[in-house]
Amino acid sequence: MVTTYRPAERDQNQQTLPADKFKVVRTVPLFYSLPERDWAAVADLLGERCFGKDEYIFFEGDPPEALYIVWSGRVKLLRHSLEGRDVVLDVIGPNRMFGETAVFEGAPYEFTAQAMEATVLISIARQDFLALLRRFPHLSLAVIAELGRRLRAASDLVHSLASERVERRIARVLLKMADVAGRPNDGGGTLIDVTLTRQDVADMAGTTVETAIRTMSRLRQQGVIDTRRGRVVILDRDQLQAVAEERTSNSAPQTSKLKAQSSNDSSA
Repeated sequence: MVTTYRPAERDQNQQTLPADKFKVVRTVPLFYSLPERDWAAVADLLGERCFGKDEYIFFEGDPPEALYIVWSGRVKLLRHSLEGRDVVLDVIGPNRMFGETAVFEGAPYEFTAQAMEATVLISIARQDFLALLRRFPHLSLAVIAELGRRLRAASDLVHSLASERVERRIARVLLKMADVAGRPNDGGGTLIDVTLTRQDVADMAGTTVETAIRTMSRLRQQGVIDTRRGRVVILDRDQLQAVAEERTSNSAPQTSKLKAQSSNDSSA
């Protein structure tokens, strides 16, 4: 297995792949269908790549050198619009793969991948991965399932950007991040345990950073969310869900107030 470190990464990344690569094969959902007798064949092909926060893994248009699976940390997948704005397509957490479409097609990566925090990736060189699929065709089912999930997510994103109010989009972003990186907060609520800047939220919601700041400020004033040490805490998930679904809840007056206050932002 080849381990590639970028400058100063040895001290930043304490959690690396285990010495027993069989554990990786057992843990990653892509390989669940493999019988134990085939683990060694896969383990020998696994590489390790470590990235610091905000480092780029690859850029849109780069040749598809490898398929990647997140071992620890989180990666955001983004595309650059003609207007110069980044749109975040997805956030990938542990055990999720990315880059599979380009690896299949032999076409350039269709998005840019950037580490959101110190991140360790499992890498499989393109030719090695294609050889695995030929040898173990049932692995293709896991890849197809991921492709289907990503296609649905892309369709939802297009619909959201075209028709949803901005506060609804931001609420959905926060709920999604809570699912990806949430954990119980000591003081109550759900802590999104990754640094999430206003720019990150804006990019994921397809809006401007100024609009993201105003919308999150209103949510914070209404006790729906809070920010602590650079992280977002969801204090009232039901109310945030109501905003995301544009429905009334037990806090209907607050929801209506948020919609009225943010009407000028809806087209941002």
